[in-house]
Amino acid sequence: MRPLPFLLITALPVISNIMAQPRSAVEEKKPVSASSQQATSSLWTAFLKAQESGTPSLLPDFSYAGYHFSEKDLPDLRERQSFDVTHFGAIPDDDNYDDEAIQKAIHAAEAAPGGGIVFFPPGQYRIAPDEDPGKAIRIRRSNIVLKGSGSGPGGSEIFQDKKRINSRQFLFKPDQQDTPVITTIIKDAPAESFWVEVASAAGLSEGQDIVIRHRSEAFTRHYFGELPLNPEWSRLFGPRGDMQVFEIHTISEISGSRIKFRNPLHFDLKIVADAGFEICPYVSLQECGIEDLLFTSNWKSYPEEFVHHKDAVHDYAWEAVGMEYLKDSWIRNCVFRDWNECVFIRSGYRITVLNCDFEGKKGHSSVHARTGYGVLIKQCRFHGAHHHGPGTGYSASGTVITRCTLGADQNIDSHSGQPFATLFDDIDGGVFYNLGGPLPGFPHHGRGMVFWNFRHRSARKHTGYDFWDTEKRRNYTIALPVFAGFRSDNEVTLINYGANESQGKAVCPQSLFEAQLQRRLLRKSEDR
Repeated sequence: MRPLPFLLITALPVISNIMAQPRSAVEEKKPVSASSQQATSSLWTAFLKAQESGTPSLLPDFSYAGYHFSEKDLPDLRERQSFDVTHFGAIPDDDNYDDEAIQKAIHAAEAAPGGGIVFFPPGQYRIAPDEDPGKAIRIRRSNIVLKGSGSGPGGSEIFQDKKRINSRQFLFKPDQQDTPVITTIIKDAPAESFWVEVASAAGLSEGQDIVIRHRSEAFTRHYFGELPLNPEWSRLFGPRGDMQVFEIHTISEISGSRIKFRNPLHFDLKIVADAGFEICPYVSLQECGIEDLLFTSNWKSYPEEFVHHKDAVHDYAWEAVGMEYLKDSWIRNCVFRDWNECVFIRSGYRITVLNCDFEGKKGHSSVHARTGYGVLIKQCRFHGAHHHGPGTGYSASGTVITRCTLGADQNIDSHSGQPFATLFDDIDGGVFYNLGGPLPGFPHHGRGMVFWNFRHRSARKHTGYDFWDTEKRRNYTIALPVFAGFRSDNEVTLINYGANESQGKAVCPQSLFEAQLQRRLLRKSEDR
């Protein structure tokens, strides 16, 4: 096994005894539910001490995920104006198509002051009368919510009939706007800090949302440090070496040329190249949602069972929802049944996916978050219905998947392109192999992937994971993942990790995300 970088070992002596050793274990098939039966994690203790002292921690602060950083509940919609799709020509439970009527209802809601609810009374609504991939039902304004009458029997169903390859049928996305460079960051800033210094703060304001952007081979090599890089991971190298940084923040304070963010950096910002760390505006739709709907498609009737990457039909022919450049938005209480792809989130900021089911005929992708910050996937059930379970890719940061269930041998998703600071928290089911992504786009994940009380479920008698093997093509290349309370129903061996605490036994707190969030909100209330 290759040794860990010296800095990582020396920075956290409290946990040095649990780092960098290959381990294997088989979980005893006895449920552990009460926290009194679990030992308090030394990783958690070290995190608390680091927070108090302002020193680095091996654990990122994942609490800045979800709708309004999880500081607010999802909204109560009872006072919002409603636009019933049947008033615009939609007829449930017939053989006609309702695309135009649904779009008319959306346009009416978009034209109303403050937006509104696009409401679907009970019944099935049929969409996609042809195979034109250029067509989709578009949402271009903030404060638009698609709401049904429930996702179960007697509720509201949206059914995509014809296949449309690479076309998400409900697409939330603002009209394209320029995002010019406002200024550049001129000094280093450590991971999990809040302040940066810029060349000029003249174009910035408190409350503004911005993106930190950067690409360079020099930063890529700094970021991975002593970890060897495979030359076949070719996107990492060259004039725009693609360890892409695209991290979204909200400015809370400006002091001269220093600006403070509400949410922490999840990477070590190091000025190492002529290419600077740019600050650009983040343009988004806000307060959009989907709830209480059943989404189904005709993938269930396609005369072949799913084969990963067999062709475009198997991977991309029936795709339900796209959310691009959305802030403080959500999906809750929905069911996605029989889809190649269910939910795709690009550059989302403070998004919550709550209490949803992903089921039916097996397809390609369930929920995927890329190039965003703070996407929260919580209390969802994945039923083994997609090759890729919930997850992330391509420079996303602060993604949290918590208290979800996956099918046995269903892959989590970390889809190359070096996302970083991702938490799989109190998860039951799932495996780490066959994560996907092309070899030039490896590794699958940068630093800061944490598996907290993860229960690995597989039919294999033994599974071995070497998380940094540059000699063989391994579809689980992750930079020094951290494990606490990892359990498995069969033998699992872990090699090349950052820490591995209490393999085979659950740790306390049961949910890292909930514990970090409760701590942050308590401190916030005390500071008022």
